[in-house]
Amino acid sequence: MMRSKRCRAPQEKITLKVTNLEDEGKDVYEIGVHVHLERLMLDYCQRRNLDYTTLSFIFNGTFIRPLQTPAQLMMENDDIIDTVMDQGSAGTNEGTA
Repeated sequence: MMRSKRCRAPQEKITLKVTNLEDEGKDVYEIGVHVHLERLMLDYCQRRNLDYTTLSFIFNGTFIRPLQTPAQLMMENDDIIDTVMDQGSAGTNEGTA
């Protein structure tokens, strides 16, 4: 019995730039337009040795949710995602008992 092979259309990819406003660094990613942005977020934090829970990712003034995709946000090639430290997480543990 022959099984039919499902052909998958090649997934469109775009290039996105992630910037850090504090050190003016810029990382470049190629990502599928239907891939959750959480992958990019986690990779960015790992590359920069940052805690994922202390960072926010912003596109066009709107906070990005991890399960959103570039297609949902209508992102295009060379769009820029900004990162900022969440309020209250940028400091040390001083003042805690």
